[in-house]
Amino acid sequence: MADSPYIIEVTKENFEAVILQGSMQTPVLIDFWADWCQPCHQLMPILTKLAEEYQGAFILAKIDTEAEQEIAMQLGIRSLPTVKLIINGGVADEFMGALPENEVRAFLDKHITAGPAEPDPSEDPVEMAKMLQEQGQAEAALGLLREAQAADPENGDIAIALGQACVANGNYDDARQCLSILSEEDAKKPGAAMLRGMLSLTEANDSERDESAVAGQLEQDPDNSDALFQLGIKQALRGDFDTGVKTLMSLMQKDREFGDDAARKTLVSIFDAMGDDPRVGVMRRQMFNLLH
Repeated sequence: MADSPYIIEVTKENFEAVILQGSMQTPVLIDFWADWCQPCHQLMPILTKLAEEYQGAFILAKIDTEAEQEIAMQLGIRSLPTVKLIINGGVADEFMGALPENEVRAFLDKHITAGPAEPDPSEDPVEMAKMLQEQGQAEAALGLLREAQAADPENGDIAIALGQACVANGNYDDARQCLSILSEEDAKKPGAAMLRGMLSLTEANDSERDESAVAGQLEQDPDNSDALFQLGIKQALRGDFDTGVKTLMSLMQKDREFGDDAARKTLVSIFDAMGDDPRVGVMRRQMFNLLH
């Protein structure tokens, strides 16, 4: 199962990338299961078979509710197995219990069509790179985008995607170079704003200290504004935007003057990095309330 590009084990760490972001490109079928659940074991091979058969028309995301109790609780999972189909970040349909294969197939066919979903790299390398990144193949995505950018150096969408992939791989200088070559029009695109936001976060991040180190400093000194600031940045950089925003908002409340209003400025960078994520509107209002 781990070898299949169409089946992904989902945890709290990759939930946003696989479920929320991934479903914007490809439908995601979430299978909530547990090892003690016999119906789960009956349904599992059916879902696995269909994921392979549909060849990328949907991604099967498996969530072990025992290991990921927080996710199960947040999504209101009451019985197992529960299966939810996520399209464009929202629940399109769902069912509970171990349905037979023909009923699961009918469930899927209401929303998606069997067949390969991978875009042709020669037609849309940006979409192909996104799919590779969602599958955890970051190096392959980076290589694909480098080749595409060399073949079409004036393409702003490719340059933006390459810059984002560079950030994900820690190649910050290359990411800045991607930004610098954008036309005035391309620089206004949401993807460019997201890239600028991520680079701003990396520039403010103290790479000499990891998250556990700054968390340890806070345990010893809860009033350490610098440690709180760095903790929020590191949380955001690993994709936990909710926690990072809460951490930086708490710094705004405790020490608004820290770093010449660094917490507020960094929150703005996070909002840019989140792009059109619907949570941004709520977070901006929360920050506004703190400011006023």
